[in-house]
Amino acid sequence: MKYSKRIENRVSRIEGQIGGVKRMMKSNAEEDKVMTQLQAVISSLESLKLEMIRKQMKETLVDDIRKSLGLSDA
Repeated sequence: MKYSKRIENRVSRIEGQIGGVKRMMKSNAEEDKVMTQLQAVISSLESLKLEMIRKQMKETLVDDIRKSLGLSDA
């Protein structure tokens, strides 16, 4: 499966967020601040998951329509 630039960008942002959490932990940041950033990471992962589900559903729907119209080899 080829992933869109948008999805790749989301993953890069999540990597940056994780790096930020790691830096916060190394610098002994307050736990509530680390937890806030962890929640932001979780939200970003959920958004990424939903985007990928939407993409898969759209592709499946388009494929099914093409098949039903006889526009596909399958």
